[in-house]
Amino acid sequence: DSLTYNLTDSVVEMYKEPILWSSEFQITADSIQFLANKGKISRMFLHPSPMIIAQEDSLDYNQIKGKNMTAYFNANKMRRMDVEGNGQSIFIVTDEETKDKIGLNYTECTDLILYFKDSKLDAVNYEVKPNSVTTPYQDVEEKNRYLKGFNWRGSEQPKCKEDIFIE
Repeated sequence: DSLTYNLTDSVVEMYKEPILWSSEFQITADSIQFLANKGKISRMFLHPSPMIIAQEDSLDYNQIKGKNMTAYFNANKMRRMDVEGNGQSIFIVTDEETKDKIGLNYTECTDLILYFKDSKLDAVNYEVKPNSVTTPYQDVEEKNRYLKGFNWRGSEQPKCKEDIFIE
């Protein structure tokens, strides 16, 4: 993971297998760029091959990927993320009362819009020709649990601020 900062246009770029953590979300792409305005992050660009992964439990992961992603911030908090082109998602469907897993939902569409509230995913809008299939949980095959390019890097998640510095 490498980082550059351009003083002229206030752009921070991460490359060489960059990874970010936002709450429980692992965010990766080939390149991640931040645009700052008056010392605060205003936008983040992830391209190509961006993926967001959230660990549901030791077996399952909620996943979103697309061709490119653009995140929008307010007061340094991510409020919205646009997934642009080749949008795909996998979400584990749970019973709201019992919290039992009842299915795995796979959706494809051209674009997605993710909305965040209090650092949590609040809503997903599937834009332009969504195609969705929900498979009963007990019928989900191992190969269908993961989107292409899935790579959970949970061991790299910082536990405290000091963990981000390399010794």
